[in-house]
Amino acid sequence: MKLGLLVHFFDFRNDVRQWILSLAKWYDVVLFVRPQDFETLKAMSPPELEIRLVKEKKQGLWNRFWELAFRFLGKLPASRQNFYLMEQFKISVIHGDEKGKKVSRMLDFRMTLPGVLSYDDFLSQLVYTGDTAISDIDHFVCFTELSDHYLIARLLAEKRSVLTYVYSWDHPCKHTRFSGRLQYLVWHNGISKDLIELQHIPSGNIRVFGATQMAYVDKWLAQKEAMARPFDYDYIYFGCAIGVPQLVPDELEIVKLVAEVMKQKTPHLKLVVRPYPVLKDWTPYEELKQLENVFVDDGFRSAKTNNISVSDDAIMEKFNKIHHAKAFLHLGTTLGIEAAYTDAPSVLLDMNEFNHPEAILNLHHFIHQYQNDKYLNLKEYPNVVNSIAGLERFFYRLFNNPESLQAYNKKVSSQLKPQSFEELAKNLRLTIGSSQALPNINI
Repeated sequence: MKLGLLVHFFDFRNDVRQWILSLAKWYDVVLFVRPQDFETLKAMSPPELEIRLVKEKKQGLWNRFWELAFRFLGKLPASRQNFYLMEQFKISVIHGDEKGKKVSRMLDFRMTLPGVLSYDDFLSQLVYTGDTAISDIDHFVCFTELSDHYLIARLLAEKRSVLTYVYSWDHPCKHTRFSGRLQYLVWHNGISKDLIELQHIPSGNIRVFGATQMAYVDKWLAQKEAMARPFDYDYIYFGCAIGVPQLVPDELEIVKLVAEVMKQKTPHLKLVVRPYPVLKDWTPYEELKQLENVFVDDGFRSAKTNNISVSDDAIMEKFNKIHHAKAFLHLGTTLGIEAAYTDAPSVLLDMNEFNHPEAILNLHHFIHQYQNDKYLNLKEYPNVVNSIAGLERFFYRLFNNPESLQAYNKKVSSQLKPQSFEELAKNLRLTIGSSQALPNINI
């Protein structure tokens, strides 16, 4: 049986690459890729996997008109601020400074326009070539964010078997390419509800599946006892979360604030800072190296290259460093979920001192993204810190009543049981083999 996977972002999605290897034990896997992604994918994919170019886009004024219409008038998720932050991140990655400013202004203009064109209505207007070789493919799997409108339009028009894996917990909140005619695989019930509420996907089109990103947590849990302590000193671990360059200085101000409070309240501890892996330019982190109680943990990726991939060993070491920390601090990131499976209390910093709501692009909006507020910003727990005074109280609690910080970890980690890549491959086989194989969601 042949399984076609429409893939992108292949360089920094280690988990997708590993899952594909597990799938290849059961299926003849064919990777479908856009021309602009071909060289990256070819360099990183196993030689035994077949790669085919997607060649569905038909040039012409009609398609160009509808692309522009969807770009400026496409329906946005109910969590509009998430969409805006994601688009700003894309601009920072794709464009240089001058062009980026222009595209950013266009985005600001787009935010003032009504979202009246659904993704399905947009797809129904596209004219595709039909040139991609897909006749021998039995089933397709796509990943959010869907990378090629034209292939999706063709697959839907031809009524092909297509499953769409919602790759991350924040994708329903920030992307616009969700078709009500596709079938979706999600991490857990909460994300099923997000798809329904934010993207208006019918509940019957969604199945709980699991999370490939959490397969590395499963792998680490099996070997954590064999891993050595990473540093010869006690420390707090801070995981940077921001990939939008305009907001990085604000995040660094919070890092410096934490370092200053630690100098006063916990002088025996160091602050270890992990740069955000997908941030293109790590130069801003250099100033942190001047602080005497801060260590910048930047060895897992070279700041002087454009290679943003992280090795599997470095991922295991990441969990090990979090696990041995006295606490893990962050501003809203997947690491905040992953940390909940370790012994280190996972702590969300929602500092009121950095609340500037008058700015469209600000740190407060980043921290209060939909997924953070729903899954991490659990104010009933002491692990959510919202002021300098609250940070001081947290450090007091950390050394005088540390057990009280573990209930939050249990709450966050209870949402999802990590599974191995092999188990997730089996889940897909069961899903393809039977419509009743995985549990329906409970709304």
